[in-house]
Amino acid sequence: MLRSERMKKKGPVTRLKEEIEEKNKQVEELNDKYLRAYAELDNYRKQMQKKMEDYRKSYQVEFFNKIIPVLDSFDRALSGAEFNGDFENFYKGVEIIHRQLKEALKSLGLIEFSGLGEVFDPSRHEAVATVLTEEQPENIIVDEISKGYIVDERVIKPAKVYVAKQKEGGQEDGENNRD
Repeated sequence: MLRSERMKKKGPVTRLKEEIEEKNKQVEELNDKYLRAYAELDNYRKQMQKKMEDYRKSYQVEFFNKIIPVLDSFDRALSGAEFNGDFENFYKGVEIIHRQLKEALKSLGLIEFSGLGEVFDPSRHEAVATVLTEEQPENIIVDEISKGYIVDERVIKPAKVYVAKQKEGGQEDGENNRD
């Protein structure tokens, strides 16, 4: 019976071999889990890229579907002006097209803003000149060259403006003024 007891008892080398085998199995399982997780992440990344590309394409189609009617209106106005010399009707037609274009862009999220009468804000306005005046407080926008535009609360084009400057201090060299 001693012999069978010895057979059941494992030596240190056998125990170490079994432990190594067990650890190798764990490493294989963890490696398999890692590879699966990596593949899932890669598939997710590819799906998101495809969704973003699809979104971009659908947004382009939406944009062009809103702009093409404006282009068609310009074509009709220009071809009508070619045969008819009536400037007043041509002007009214262009005015309608201008309104149509503004509405199309507004429906796509473009917000137009003016700075007239507001305090100059460099994050929304671009000062092209100062105007010496006693009638307006300093840093008030008194005139506008072009409107500004916002998309998703981000200024994509600042309004180009003239800003009031008080006359009392006199004019410094190098100032850009409009009287």
